[in-house]
Amino acid sequence: MNVVNKSEDINVDVSLIFKLINDVDKYSDFLPWCSNSVILSDTGSEMSAEIQITGKPVQWKFKTKNTYTVDEVIKIKLDDGPFKKLEGYWKFYKIDKYNTKVSLFLEYEFSSKIIELSLKPIFSSIMSSILDSFISEAFRLKNEKQKNKN
Repeated sequence: MNVVNKSEDINVDVSLIFKLINDVDKYSDFLPWCSNSVILSDTGSEMSAEIQITGKPVQWKFKTKNTYTVDEVIKIKLDDGPFKKLEGYWKFYKIDKYNTKVSLFLEYEFSSKIIELSLKPIFSSIMSSILDSFISEAFRLKNEKQKNKN
């Protein structure tokens, strides 16, 4: 079993970072490894989403079913893809009006040794930088928002 456990305090309000991470449709706009991403359905507390990852020389898709509470938690569970198991959560802790603690915990296991040999190096690289990627985009959005106010 592979585990990702990351946490960071960031100078961004909880609403901005939650919306960014929960807006799967926009992942391909700023995550370099994501070639396509789409929300298949969203009820306001449950979401089905599909993400396509491209890394030389492989390309694969996976679907998740996520349950969420706005500005608090996104629980992730595999629906379909090259994993035997993929589940975890994003948690959001409002420190104050301008600061948020973001945590990512994810457990995953590939469905076979052959798939693991081809996908693990790419997926491990993605998982090691995923929180940083979202934080960078959150700061970009925050700065853009502040520029538009002035």
